Amino acid sequence: MGELGLNKIIGALLATALFMMGLATLPSLVFASEGGHHGGEEETASLGEKMCAQFHYCVEIAEAASAGGAAEAVFDLGAALLTADVARGERTFAGQCSTCHTITPGGANGTGPNLHNIVMSNKAHMAGFNYSGPMSNAEGQWTYENLDAWLKSPAGYMKGTSMSFAGIKKDADRANVIAYLAANTEGAAPFPAPMAAAAAAEGEVVSVEGEAVPADAATPPAEGEAAPAEGAAPATGETPPAETPAEEVAPT
Repeated sequence: MGELGLNKIIGALLATALFMMGLATLPSLVFASEGGHHGGEEETASLGEKMCAQFHYCVEIAEAASAGGAAEAVFDLGAALLTADVARGERTFAGQCSTCHTITPGGANGTGPNLHNIVMSNKAHMAGFNYSGPMSNAEGQWTYENLDAWLKSPAGYMKGTSMSFAGIKKDADRANVIAYLAANTEGAAPFPAPMAAAAAAEGEVVSVEGEAVPADAATPPAEGEAAPAEGAAPATGETPPAETPAEEVAPT
C-alpha cells in the first residue's frame, strides 16, 4: 500500500474519533442551563424550580394553594333567623318533613312525633311516643341551636337515633324551617342574637369601619364630622356650658 493510501486510512480514523467525541459532548451542550457553571460548582435544579423560572404563573398557583388553609366562615344562626322566610320554611317542611311529622295543634303522631310547640320543649317531649333509646335518654331542650344541629344531620347530632332523615344541608333552608317551627310554637323564645350583637353585649372588640374598638366605646361621629381630640377646646363660636352650682340647702 502506498503512502497516500495509508494517510487516507489514518485521516478517516481521526475523523471518526472526532465525530464520536462530538456526539458524547452534544447533550451537555444542548441541555446546559443558561449561565452554565460558576466557580467550578455544579448547579442542580428540580423540575419545579425550572418551571417556576420559565413560567411566572407557578408562583400564583402556589399562593392560591396556600390560601386554601383559610378558616371557614362560621354560620351565624341568629343573623340567619332574622332574615328567615317562614313561607319558604313551610314549603320545605311540607316537602321534607310532613311525611313523618304533623305540626298542627293536637295533631296525631306519625312515624315521628307531632312538632307543635317544639321550640324549647324537652327533647323527648311527646308523652306516649315510642322514641328511640338515645332520644328517650337525651337531656336538655330543643333550643334554636340544637334544632339547627339536629336538622343539619340527625345521625351526626345523636348517635343511634332511629330517624333516617339525611338532613338539610343549606344554612338558609334550615333557618327557614326553624323560623316556621317557631311560628308554630306558642310563646316561642326570641331568636338568638346575631354574633356581632352578642359580642358587643359581652364587651368584646368589634370592628367599626375597619378599626377595632371596644364594643362599649362611644358611637363614632357621623360621616363628614371629625371627632375632637381628647382635651381639645370646643369649636370656635361654641360656648362651653356653664357649670350649674350645687343647690344650697338651708340648715334646719
